[in-house]
Amino acid sequence: MLVYSTLFILFLFLVFRYVRFLQLQELNKWTLPIAFLIKIFVGILFNYIHERTYGQGDLSHDGGTFLAEGKYLNDVFFQSPKHYFQLLTGIGETPALIQQHLSNTNYWTAGDLTLINDSKNVIRVHSLIHFFSGGQIMINLSIMCFLSLLAVKNLYLSFKKYVDLNNVIFFWALLLIPSTIFWTSSILKEPLLFFGISLFLRAILYEEIVWRKTTYFSVSIFLLIGFKPYVLLILIITLVFAAIYKFLFKQKFILASLFIIFFTFLLSFLLDKPRETVINYLTRKQFDFVNVGKGGLHAYADSCFYYFQPHQYESLKVVNRDIYLTKNITAYKVHFGSTQKPVVVHLNPNKKAWKMYYFQQGCMSYIETTPINNSSIQLIKNIPEALTNSAIRPWPTDPGSKLKIISFLESILLFGFLIYAIWNRRKLNENEKLIVFGLLTFACLLFLLIGWTTPVLGAIARYRFPAQLALFIVGFILLQSSKFKLWKSTSS
Repeated sequence: MLVYSTLFILFLFLVFRYVRFLQLQELNKWTLPIAFLIKIFVGILFNYIHERTYGQGDLSHDGGTFLAEGKYLNDVFFQSPKHYFQLLTGIGETPALIQQHLSNTNYWTAGDLTLINDSKNVIRVHSLIHFFSGGQIMINLSIMCFLSLLAVKNLYLSFKKYVDLNNVIFFWALLLIPSTIFWTSSILKEPLLFFGISLFLRAILYEEIVWRKTTYFSVSIFLLIGFKPYVLLILIITLVFAAIYKFLFKQKFILASLFIIFFTFLLSFLLDKPRETVINYLTRKQFDFVNVGKGGLHAYADSCFYYFQPHQYESLKVVNRDIYLTKNITAYKVHFGSTQKPVVVHLNPNKKAWKMYYFQQGCMSYIETTPINNSSIQLIKNIPEALTNSAIRPWPTDPGSKLKIISFLESILLFGFLIYAIWNRRKLNENEKLIVFGLLTFACLLFLLIGWTTPVLGAIARYRFPAQLALFIVGFILLQSSKFKLWKSTSS
């Protein structure tokens, strides 16, 4: 099996070397093959760290579950191809079908608003890969690294004409951004998300042929809807704000920013129902993340779920997966996959067993955050906290493993690089100013969403990589490389 995995990696290595349309003509022909091997190495390192920190809350243990449940889904094909394609496409999927074939899975039936949302699509991808991987993790990993390296190529093509750096330096800088190469060299959602974002940007910034632009844009929409819909929403909002900046305020950065902030607040207060829906959604997402961060147990009781916190376990009797309450207790009544507000309920000992549905140990890197509590005023008050948590933390003194030091150092590197780039900035043309405005808008919106809802520093480090990537690209665009002879641009 090791030989098979090695041969498959070698095959992809040679694909990058000899398939012409995958190459970058202005770079050495060995650049992409070597970059691919680097990503494979980082992927192996990721798996090692993943195994060493499993269950500690600093890195997601989604990867193993994605592979296992991908195999379960793949097995359905050999029992009933019809049922497999129903589950694969979602067309004709029913609770009875899930119970028949996937009753031993955890992620497949999870609610849409839990921490593990969008996971079914990742499981679908791994079930397809399983047809020729035979369960070898290196095959799955190499395909994800292949896609994420194509994403780096797409970003390079999208931004190279707006950057005053040597092409070679710019490519390797994009590849080696710490959070990007780490999280996208994995078997998680991030490589697929990264590929989707890169296609979106390539369609807008690089492609001029209509059919190619349409194809890349369509595939990007499909991927972003499938794996991170909120990122697609933020990208669309960014395009709207960029249009306001360009056409309404003629590239006046401060005036456009103030208008957008004022108009957003005004619109949110005028549109009561949409505002309440958004606030309710964010409140529920925060509630779910806090539950996962603190740890807890969800018990299924006919039409709802009861959530018990770790300090309440002494009041529970657990027999296999049956849950019995031994004394009166106060808990939360919640509805998985629903935006309904959790309700505090008083429970009496039950004679009919509740079923354990979801159990999670507390996360080592959990931090306290201010509850939103369905309040738009509180949401606004939480903005400084949200931006600090998502853009800068973890601090060296925060809870979590030693990995937090690496994440903290990257934040220092990022903002130090931005300050340096601003200090040594060059004069930008109108298109470059527009792109910088768009990247800053995207990063701020993503930082806000993550900071509002996520109280686990390990999860924050994972989710924020597109925002950090956007800020690094802003620095590359601003930087005047002519101050350094080594970096003098060789492009035309």
